Amino acid sequence: MKLFKGDAIKRVNNLLDKGEKRRAKLEEKVLKLKEEEKAMQQAVMDDFNLSILEDKDVDKKLEKDLNKVREELKAAQFQLSQIDAVIESELEKSKADIDRERREFAQSKRDEFQEMFDELNQAKIAYLEAIVKYRKKHSVYANEHSRTFREISRRLGLRTVDPREQFKLSIGMRYQRSEYYSPILTPDEHRDAFLEGRVTSKKDAFKN
Repeated sequence: MKLFKGDAIKRVNNLLDKGEKRRAKLEEKVLKLKEEEKAMQQAVMDDFNLSILEDKDVDKKLEKDLNKVREELKAAQFQLSQIDAVIESELEKSKADIDRERREFAQSKRDEFQEMFDELNQAKIAYLEAIVKYRKKHSVYANEHSRTFREISRRLGLRTVDPREQFKLSIGMRYQRSEYYSPILTPDEHRDAFLEGRVTSKKDAFKN
């Protein structure tokens, strides 16, 4: 059985992780640049007001630094707006590889599940064959009981017992009863095993 590696999945997960980290860094950078822009705008305004009050030239370096921050902010905001599109473009290239690995994974488990299916099928056949065996023996028992005891019971005035009600199994049971356990598989036992992953607590009732 070929060992499943999942290289494409690892590659895509790595891409997504890097994308998330890059987005977080860009968001942090945009926030920081916005704060810088706001502070520098205030510094430019304060310098402009001071230049009027003191009749001197404005500090052109402040305006230059503000424009630089605005350019960085604009570039960071653009990168942030494009990151999802970039990631999606890279993911699109990997879809075929992921689909291939999905098929490979299912194939790698096929033999294991086929073995379990065969085991279940053999158990089902054995179960059904046991029911057929029971049905035949029960029919023989009922006939022998009637031939042996019906006439003598009539002659002695004893209450007639219906042997078909003895050792009786019913395929119509929907659940196991508290006062009587039947070896017939019931829907509630199916549900408990398949959906809840447990076997009835009465499973040892017929081991003796």
